[in-house]
Amino acid sequence: MGQRSESESDSSRESESISGSESSSELNSRQARDWDDLARVDPLWAVLSAEGKRNGGWELDEFFATGEAEVAQILSHAAELGRPGRNDTALDFGCGVGRLTRALSAHFANTVGLDASAQMIEHARRLTPAPAVTFATAEEPPAGPFDLVVANLVLQHLPSKALARDYIRRLIAAARPDGLVVFQLPTRLPLARRVQPRRRLYAALRGHVSPERLHAAGLHPIRMLALPEADVRETVGRALAEIAYTQGAGAAGLRYYVHHRSA
Repeated sequence: MGQRSESESDSSRESESISGSESSSELNSRQARDWDDLARVDPLWAVLSAEGKRNGGWELDEFFATGEAEVAQILSHAAELGRPGRNDTALDFGCGVGRLTRALSAHFANTVGLDASAQMIEHARRLTPAPAVTFATAEEPPAGPFDLVVANLVLQHLPSKALARDYIRRLIAAARPDGLVVFQLPTRLPLARRVQPRRRLYAALRGHVSPERLHAAGLHPIRMLALPEADVRETVGRALAEIAYTQGAGAAGLRYYVHHRSA
């Protein structure tokens, strides 16, 4: 999964609860299909949208360099916090094509990249065939344990706020007692971006028009949500953890550095 900086969000009503007409498994299946669509037509832009990068605008070296820079920043703040206690295992949840996974593998003995999209995972395995990296398809956070858990530009694309809260709790549970969890979420979404007509039109036309043509028309299938910082803090507290540091992430909101409460 990845950042959609140009995308509008779902309405607050739609992102707060899962539609009664669709089960969570149906929504997960549709979400995996949507990301498979993007993986086929423009995988690097789907992971990290940026001005001028749509339709194959990313160069591979440039693309993966952004992951190296982000991981370096994350690990710098982690070192200041004295976490994680060891560098054995790292999880990149919602890894997409492995932009951060590849960078994390240079610092951890074993790194796991998980994504809901099988097509994204195929790209990841091809682009980063390192022996210390394992890529697999998964729609939900694993049990762990991991020393470092990262979910960057991922939770904002879940079908509901309730599911985002649940995933925060499960990502925390996947970390070792002396580990660290790093995730990012927007804190609010501008009113003008809540209708998300391009996603709605994509969904309406998906059964009649190919993903390639929809993408060429400027449409996309990705939903967006936000959680206020107070909501995130309450969720983290209920998971018996604490936010040790927050970092501004521009339009992407805040990046949270979380660990279990000390005994």
